[in-house]
Amino acid sequence: MELLMCSFLISLIAVSIVDAIRSLITPTPEGDWFSSEVYTNGNPYGIEEDIVFSMPCRSKGDGDYELVKDVIIDDCLRQRIKKSEAELLSEKRCVAHLTREGVAYCDIREDTMLPGEQ
Repeated sequence: MELLMCSFLISLIAVSIVDAIRSLITPTPEGDWFSSEVYTNGNPYGIEEDIVFSMPCRSKGDGDYELVKDVIIDDCLRQRIKKSEAELLSEKRCVAHLTREGVAYCDIREDTMLPGEQ
């Protein structure tokens, strides 16, 4: 079961990588965008800087991207975004000693393990 879960996760990661590369080397149709994990510095959505977060992007097909600045975010989505942001910031604090960003402290109280992990 554990090997099956690992194989499944590796397959998901591989598909995600291929999708991300395809999005960067194919021009994004006018009015469309794709989501990609990007460094948040300078983002127009108020997400804390210095983390990697999923953002709406578009590409000219040259391997680079630009952030889409006009996506409308309703209150429900804003709450979900803020919850994800808080989780990422908690995880970042837990590994601060590894990233040389200060003394680490971990305030994650709930179980964050995936099914099948020990």
